[in-house]
Amino acid sequence: MSAEDPFDPHSARDDAVTMAGTEDAPAFLRGGGTLGALIRAHDWAATPLGPPADWPQSLRTVVRLMLGTRHPMFIFWGAEGICLYNDGYRASLGPEKHPAMLGARAEQAWAEIWPVIGPEIALVMQGQGATWHQDHLIPILRHGRHENVYWTYSYSAIDDDSAPGGIAGVLVICTETTTRVMAEQRQAFVVSLVDALRDVGDPGAVLATASAMLGERLGVDSVGFIDADLATDSMTIEHEWHRAGGRTVAGRHRIISFGPALTGELRSGNTVVVDNVAQEERIVAPVRVGLVAAGIGAFVVVPLWRENALRSLMFVVAAGPRSWSETEQSLIADVAERTAAARASARAHRALADNERLLRAIGESSGELIFAKDRAHRMLYANSATLAVIGKPADAVIGHREDEWHDDLDEATAIITNDRAVMDGGEILRVEEHFTTPDGEVRIFQGTKAPMRDSDGTIVGVVGVTTDVTEHSRAQRRLRLMIDELNHRVKNTLAIVQGIAYQTFRQEGIAIEAREAFDQRLAALGKAHGLLTRESWESADLAAVAAEACAPHLDGADRITMDGPSLRLAPKTAVTIAMALHELCTNAAKYGALSVDSGRVALSWSIERGAHHRLHLRWQESGGPPVVAPSRRGFGSLMIERALSTELQGEVQLDFRLEGLVCTIDAPLPDANTA
Repeated sequence: MSAEDPFDPHSARDDAVTMAGTEDAPAFLRGGGTLGALIRAHDWAATPLGPPADWPQSLRTVVRLMLGTRHPMFIFWGAEGICLYNDGYRASLGPEKHPAMLGARAEQAWAEIWPVIGPEIALVMQGQGATWHQDHLIPILRHGRHENVYWTYSYSAIDDDSAPGGIAGVLVICTETTTRVMAEQRQAFVVSLVDALRDVGDPGAVLATASAMLGERLGVDSVGFIDADLATDSMTIEHEWHRAGGRTVAGRHRIISFGPALTGELRSGNTVVVDNVAQEERIVAPVRVGLVAAGIGAFVVVPLWRENALRSLMFVVAAGPRSWSETEQSLIADVAERTAAARASARAHRALADNERLLRAIGESSGELIFAKDRAHRMLYANSATLAVIGKPADAVIGHREDEWHDDLDEATAIITNDRAVMDGGEILRVEEHFTTPDGEVRIFQGTKAPMRDSDGTIVGVVGVTTDVTEHSRAQRRLRLMIDELNHRVKNTLAIVQGIAYQTFRQEGIAIEAREAFDQRLAALGKAHGLLTRESWESADLAAVAAEACAPHLDGADRITMDGPSLRLAPKTAVTIAMALHELCTNAAKYGALSVDSGRVALSWSIERGAHHRLHLRWQESGGPPVVAPSRRGFGSLMIERALSTELQGEVQLDFRLEGLVCTIDAPLPDANTA
């Protein structure tokens, strides 16, 4: 309080008043600040007490004690309970009582609480002993309204031998504890509110709970939340608590309905406090009339901002005029912020729960193994397919490391090693892992593991999706064995054919060159088969086919260059092209570019894409002996022209240019997955 505050018993003004009239006053009335001066100036002769000079010694003693202390004290004297008090007590009074109650009868001065204190005073006056109350609620009329005021006080008898029964009055020694009690009650209320909202998962229920608790706490008529949209100047009241039988204001309204002044305050983020709607000049007249007609006499509106925008409002409404104390305003603002935070949390938790349900539904609908682990390798989630393979209940797996529940520690260690590689490397990893089921069967799982990150991008674990490929792996092994066996038999067959040919070519009249050519062609066919065998007879890359066919003539001098895109060939196409390239290489080595050191061969190919893709392959020789078109076509030429045309269903041209042979192949490309 300031130095000029008339209610401060230690102010400069009080010091001046204290000295006034002190010289002529009886000794027991000297000092006492403002109340000392008022007591000295009061016309006591007009009261049942009479002039102070005639007061009994017991009253003089108590008044001297009262005026000499700063502790709040009050005196009820005589049967009428004439009121006297000091500056310490004055601080708890409003203008309705001070100074009018000085010298007044108790029943008139304290009319609003006389049913409470009257019987207590009577008991003390009757000699029933002193009373004691701690933090006792006694609402009094103060500053225009009935306020809940808490006191710690005692009523004690003032003895006087001349009085009937030996007791002439009651001394009240008291302390107002409203501030402390209200603070404790507010803290207890906030704690109970937080506890109540903690387990509420529905955002609407959060608002309903907070509104009801605050409404009951303040004793108001309505509390609610408004979802605001400044862009459209609209607000929607969807969650409102009001007293039984009270009127509701739920629905859609315009923010401007508050009036431009109050709307401006809300847009600026200021809390709007209105004690009396009917007299509030910030509200335009038509709106004031409408609000009063709607049962709104006073209100507080707290704007709630989120992400630099006004998102919602909390309102508290009283049906009649009400002076909102600073304590109440602070509580309303506190509840508004806590409720908004709890609502946002409930929304986030609900969204998280919805996402978890969705992910769980997806996981449970999949036959693949889906799981997640934290950085400590503890299992966070495992779908039903995963638990079925593990063969253990969820509580034995969730929250535990692989090596804590996995019966095969070697397998567990290998799995943990893969998990750690993903978390340390931060990259997706394709894995193949073995897992021994409870019945002792070793199963093979293939899939991917990926790092699990939080909102900041920090790796907090690993997630994985794997598939049981045991049967597929077994089938692949069986297929590989069959292919290897087939290849072995083909090689044996080719060896038998080669043996028969050798015996046949030993006859007189058959040139040794023919036998060698046959052997080379048979070897080229074997190499083509070997290449396809390594590819499981599914397809072969054209570059690999060309390299295999030309291998005997690749001496590291880049005499044969190859250029073309990656292209997978069906098995039949691969064998046919391999044989053709063998013939071209053989012919070039005998008569063409590869027969001299200066000769070169350029092999290139391209793909013509369209509704049906086509292969364009070109063999071009240069730097060799001058080329002369043969007078007759040998086996090689015929095989190239006719076999390629027939097998590939394409066009083959052999151009015997003087500077070098050019062979072009134009053929459709069949699906590499078909034979």
